[in-house]
Amino acid sequence: MFAELGEIKFQVVGSPEHLEAERRYDYAEHDVIEAPPRLQWLSNGLERLVLDLIFHASFSNPTSGLAALRAAANAHQALPLVMGDGTLWGYFVIESIATRSTQLGANGTAIAVGARLELKEFAPGAELDPSAPPLAPFTPLALVNGAAASGSAATGASSSTPLAPLSPQGVTAILSNAPPAGAITPNLLPDDVPISVITRSAAR
Repeated sequence: MFAELGEIKFQVVGSPEHLEAERRYDYAEHDVIEAPPRLQWLSNGLERLVLDLIFHASFSNPTSGLAALRAAANAHQALPLVMGDGTLWGYFVIESIATRSTQLGANGTAIAVGARLELKEFAPGAELDPSAPPLAPFTPLALVNGAAASGSAATGASSSTPLAPLSPQGVTAILSNAPPAGAITPNLLPDDVPISVITRSAAR
């Protein structure tokens, strides 16, 4: 395998005939009276890649190959570009796809199709940053199940031992709690959740 863009694999046979990479470095130009302008570096621009591909019926299905590229482009998602040696080049979106049919069958079936694929780097933010801070390590306000509530009532509601959360820390236990037993309405009403199953986590 030459490379993989998301789930689209570029095989060694028919691998890109041309791979062009470009990155711009952005500077602001400030005018100075009676002197040459001064430059101030702003940031490194996003990398752009251009791949010239060939789809041939002898080793692939040109129609399905192009359809996979167009589906990935229409998904408007950043895709990881991983080279055959396992190197992650980065995350890229598909900016444009240009095709050129170089050989067609008598009935118009595509036999050989060239494709020019332009990719633009996607700079990940905190949503993809492995060094981003984790969720806060505290137990949020939540609902407990009926068994836990009845157990606390039997041992005395004034006990200082907090009830164990029903889900991992940082994730509200409401997500794993049974749905309300009251009437289904657009809004949650006071009577939909019995008071006996409401608890508050211990103060930190």
